Amino acid sequence: MTTTEIREALSAIEQTVDVPPVDQVAFQARVRSERRRRTAGRALVAAAAAAAVVTAGVVGSSVLDGPERVPTAETPGEVKVGSVPETVYFALDGKVAALDPYGQLSSSGLRSEGVVGWTDELVYAVSGDSHLIVFRVEDVGEGRLRFVEVESPVTGPVQRIVMSGDRRYLAWTDRDDVLHRYDLEAGREDWQLQLTVDDFLTAVGDEGVLLATQGGLTLRDPDSSLDLPVTGDGFPTSAQLAHGQVLVNDRDGRARLYDVRQGAAQPVTELPGAGTLGPFGERVAAIVADPEDRSHLEVWDGEPLDPPTGLDGINPLELRWADEQTLLVYGSRQGTLELYACDIELRCGRLPVDGTGSVQLNEW
Repeated sequence: MTTTEIREALSAIEQTVDVPPVDQVAFQARVRSERRRRTAGRALVAAAAAAAVVTAGVVGSSVLDGPERVPTAETPGEVKVGSVPETVYFALDGKVAALDPYGQLSSSGLRSEGVVGWTDELVYAVSGDSHLIVFRVEDVGEGRLRFVEVESPVTGPVQRIVMSGDRRYLAWTDRDDVLHRYDLEAGREDWQLQLTVDDFLTAVGDEGVLLATQGGLTLRDPDSSLDLPVTGDGFPTSAQLAHGQVLVNDRDGRARLYDVRQGAAQPVTELPGAGTLGPFGERVAAIVADPEDRSHLEVWDGEPLDPPTGLDGINPLELRWADEQTLLVYGSRQGTLELYACDIELRCGRLPVDGTGSVQLNEW
């Protein structure tokens, strides 16, 4: 059979076989699940036996049975190293959980793919079926919190959803590859963009949204488009945007920060490792791989800062800025998985969260 005959045969088959469309919502959920699996796999390499013990302890504890607070702080109400100034939220054993400044841990009891973000009043998370769920958290006394589900601004399933670091905007892509930006302060959707199946939403801010494609990264709004420099192949899906700053985690193991406020990508700094941009673009925290296949944390705020204290022996796995002054660090130490908070002076302390083998700081 000649090459021409083969092509004609394949073309005939293509015309007679109905190929079902890709369920993008399910596909993106699988992508998120695979990312979590890979993160968990790295943790298990460092702490397989301990993780099994820790997770078993969480399953048997009351915190996952409902919204019960478990007091653990030595001095309730005292904000100190090893506590948080405001309540923070994350997924614990696949459910939305809260840790308050008293060191008290609560669970919503509702299955979640991860926490998108939170404001002073509301918590935004992705449900197990890829819908945005919104909670109001109420203190009902006697050391108990109640998670009350309220109306979501998103009616259907989402492929991707992100919140700006300053908690002003939500952006999501729906089943039809339409991107929506929602102004939380104004309480309304302010614009939409029709995307292609190759566009991957990574961040949202006042300047627009960041979209990753194969080997490319673009800052978009309804009226303009700005291409960002990208080094290496692949999708720059962990790029971030905050107050005119864009952080690109390139495939060469470097994090590059750009200023885009003048309509062009002006280089600001370059850091080793994979970085996380602060909510107002003023700080970058980066996980830097060591030659001995371990990692450490470095922070930049215009210049490299002194190393964080209190993280000796910690191999960081995941980071999240809870606010402009508080960095959450999830990592392993000698076979134990732990969650830490670092304050503005980079003094870090372990948070009273048992079962950290199942903590997930970010939605993705």
